[in-house]
Amino acid sequence: MPVEITFIRHAQTTGNASGRWQGHTNSRLTDVGVAQARALGERLAEKQFDLVVASDLQRTMDTAAALGRAVEPDPLWREPFFGDWEDCTTGEIMARNPDLVAALFAGEDIAAPGGGELMSDVVARTRQALDGLISRLGDGSAAVVSHGMSLLMLVATLLGTTRPTPLRLLSNTSTATAVFDEGRVHLQVYNDDTHLGHTALPHFGSSPEDTELLLIRHGQTIANAEGRWQGHADGELDEMGRHQAAMLAKTIPPLDTLYASPLARAADTADAIAEVQSLEVQLDPDLKEIGFGEWEGLSPEQIAEIYPEDYRSFRAGVDLPRGGNGETFAGVRRRMASSLGSIVAANPGRTVGVVSHGGATRAYLTEILGIPSEQRRRVDGLGNTHYGRLAFTGRGPTVVSWNLGPHLR
Repeated sequence: MPVEITFIRHAQTTGNASGRWQGHTNSRLTDVGVAQARALGERLAEKQFDLVVASDLQRTMDTAAALGRAVEPDPLWREPFFGDWEDCTTGEIMARNPDLVAALFAGEDIAAPGGGELMSDVVARTRQALDGLISRLGDGSAAVVSHGMSLLMLVATLLGTTRPTPLRLLSNTSTATAVFDEGRVHLQVYNDDTHLGHTALPHFGSSPEDTELLLIRHGQTIANAEGRWQGHADGELDEMGRHQAAMLAKTIPPLDTLYASPLARAADTADAIAEVQSLEVQLDPDLKEIGFGEWEGLSPEQIAEIYPEDYRSFRAGVDLPRGGNGETFAGVRRRMASSLGSIVAANPGRTVGVVSHGGATRAYLTEILGIPSEQRRRVDGLGNTHYGRLAFTGRGPTVVSWNLGPHLR
């Protein structure tokens, strides 16, 4: 039976505010952190959790208390122990052990001097805690309040990404939601701090020199509502889709430029944003949805009935051409990577909006994360008018957040 886990990073502490590596060192929440925890509690007030678990350190317990429910402390969810680096700034640590810090940031399995934990040991204990939690629940849902580095390494391991992981560290009180079903993980949301609104702090590691890409899925269409696969077939937004696009346009972060798939459902969603932000939409045919060939216009149930063997192979993860003469997932990954690579190169240091489709944007996400096509279901596609944020730095692309939709709450 499926289990849903909402992972939460603690609120801002005095250590965070001063740029210190806390590890097992306790530090209190700042006034900003108290406000963040309150906003988190308000956002999750109606969310049903069968269990709330937190690292036993003070900052996580204080954050978990804002959820207004009984909290079970568990030391397995602690941040890594950083030994001699605890309560030091990055600058101080770099001055002492530059080679070790470089190795850590390069993804090597190292431990800090003074008895620090190996990163692999941190993953092992958080995975032990997660497996125990899933086993206890059987089905249902839980919230886990933990720490930035511990959650980053755990999620990266669950997704099977390479090291160093192309995921950005969770920001304070951000959430990541994953569903676990029969041993498989489906990451639905990552690094969602939209409950903080315009008071949210810059994401850890962000820089003005970065090019930021907002990947946006179009609003709802009649085919979406009916559960039919559209692919390259055109289809306009329905009434709900137009409402979603209008709400998105009012709340999406400011953009410097805007691109879209030429299919009407994406172009019309982009037009709603362009009107509010006074932008021109640039259409790019390589931003289209996956071509589903003969499956276009059919529901999964109809496809399973008409093309049983192909559909069974598809559901088993085989990356076959959809509908016989359509595209493969790997093929869409390549064309999306080529198109978005050109867009990023043409817009250094800018914030770029791209309105595309559920399958196409998920294909690009798996490309960035290094997830094989046959394991694509480890990450969910974007919901209608939901978006993901990616940063392009000198070290390559990073997934900042995924599947955000605050305008629909």
